[in-house]
Amino acid sequence: MSGPRAPLALLAVSLILLCGCGQQQVVGSELALQIGVSEYRIAPQSISAPSGLLTIFVRNYGRLTHDFVVSLSGHPEASTKPIAPGQTAVLAVTLTAGKYLMSSTILADQALGAYGTLTVH
Repeated sequence: MSGPRAPLALLAVSLILLCGCGQQQVVGSELALQIGVSEYRIAPQSISAPSGLLTIFVRNYGRLTHDFVVSLSGHPEASTKPIAPGQTAVLAVTLTAGKYLMSSTILADQALGAYGTLTVH
C-alpha cells in the first residue's frame, strides 16, 4: 500500500483491531473519548465513563455517511449531524449514571453492527 492514503488506511485497520477485541475501554479523568464509526462497527464497542460532561470525538472511517447517537432506554440523549467519510464530529454531552446505547442510525447501520454500550457510573 502506498500513496497519501496509506497512513490513514493503516490507522483505520489499527483502530478496528485494537478496539474490536472485546475489552471495555475506560474513560479517564480528561473525560474525552475517541470513537470510530464505519459501515459495520462502532469502536470501541464497550466503554465505561464517569457521569458528567463527556466530550466525544467521532471519526467516520467508512465509505458512507454515518451519524453517532447516544440513547438511554430508547430515547436519544445526544447525536451528531451526519458525518461524511473521513470527517470528524465533536459531541459534548452531560450524562448521568446508566447504560447507554451508542449507535449509527442512518439507514440500516445499527442492524449491520454499528452499535455499542456506554456505561456511565
